[in-house]
Amino acid sequence: MGMFLNSSVPREGYKEVLRDPYFVDKTLILKELVPYFGKRNRYCCITRPRRFGKTVMANMVGAFFGKSDEGERIFENLAISREQEYKAHCHQHETIYIDFSKMPKDCREYERYIARIQNGIIEDLIAAYPDLDVRNYHKIICIF
Repeated sequence: MGMFLNSSVPREGYKEVLRDPYFVDKTLILKELVPYFGKRNRYCCITRPRRFGKTVMANMVGAFFGKSDEGERIFENLAISREQEYKAHCHQHETIYIDFSKMPKDCREYERYIARIQNGIIEDLIAAYPDLDVRNYHKIICIF
């Protein structure tokens, strides 16, 4: 698993939420994201007021769609598992997870922070796709 590509961070974060005695299953929201796959206008912005679960939502999305070597099915007893799209999408997609809520201690400038994220993503892509031609570094950055 990479630092950004198919990171274990959202999966571990969501597993922690699942253990909470006051957990509320909101996984059917994932069904609303499936129509965006393969579309030109495939960007989705999930907003909520402060302290209304944005991180939990991001962790759920990353944990559900992101590829996982562990083969675990943390969603098998949740509402989304009863949906037709479940097996086609659960742990089946490459995901990039970036947490902007905290800046690393060694990054004091915005440009340095963004460069660190870009370099991390490129390293993850090279590790996941060793045949990827990275000689044209700027073409990869244009993906972002």
